[in-house]
Parts: sequence; C-alpha cells; structure tokens
Amino acid sequence: MSFTVREYGLNDLAAIAELEKQCFENPWSYSAFCLEYADESKHYFVAETASGEVAGYGGFAHVEDEAHIMNIGVSPKYRRQGIGSAILNAILEKSRELGIRAVTLEVNDANVGAIALYEKAGFELAGLRPHYYGWGKPARIYWYYFLPAI
Repeated sequence: MSFTVREYGLNDLAAIAELEKQCFENPWSYSAFCLEYADESKHYFVAETASGEVAGYGGFAHVEDEAHIMNIGVSPKYRRQGIGSAILNAILEKSRELGIRAVTLEVNDANVGAIALYEKAGFELAGLRPHYYGWGKPARIYWYYFLPAI
C-alpha cells in the first residue's frame, strides 16, 4: 500500500478523531484534537493513502528540550504496513530539527504491537506507571536519546 506522511492540517482533525475511536479504549474527543491543533508546542503528522484517506496519525508536545509523544494511532485495516514506523520516524526527525535531546512516551503494558514499534526504533524502557490506563493497567515509560553531534 502506498502512503505519504505529512504534517497535519485543520482539515485532518475530524478524521484523526474518528481514527482515535478505532484505536483506543478511552479516545480523545474532536475538541481535544482542536485544542492540540491550537497549541504551538504540539506537532502532529498524518499518514495519507493514495486515495486521500487518513490511515494513521501521531504527534508530540515540545517541552523545553524534550518531546513527549502524545499518541500514535493507525487504522486497524492498515496496521503492520509500516505506517506506525513512518509516523514515528517523522516525529523523531521533527524533534531532531527542533534541537530536542530526548523523546519520551507512555504505552499500555498490554499493547505489544506498540511496544515492539518503540523498541525497534531504539526506545529504552525506563519503568512502569501503575494504573496509568486504569486500575491494573500499567503504562511502560520509554525514552529515546539523540546522540550528540560530533
């Protein structure tokens, strides 16, 4: 399948909010994504199919010299086709461009697909947050550190 990854726009918010419902147990609302869009410290990307369908999205908050990945979601019908990796790569590249030194995130301990994605990209497990996603649903905390320029 052919797709491109690009920075998101205002016209992408409805599609992102719909995808969020397909991807997560407690999805963010359309209004929440509108607030993210209005926040200049947030940077999001969408993966778009050749037919113009939003197949995935992801973004981060830029805080000081760190990036906090807010979420990455891929439509169930497009999973395991490299979309999550491409979005993660776009996030890392934008982070590097902004002079960010480290990227962090929380991921549900039961989300084996996402865990594999982050570990393959070089994220390191730093610990667990008990009950982060609800009682008995811990989050894994991961960090990615950019190597200093030589």
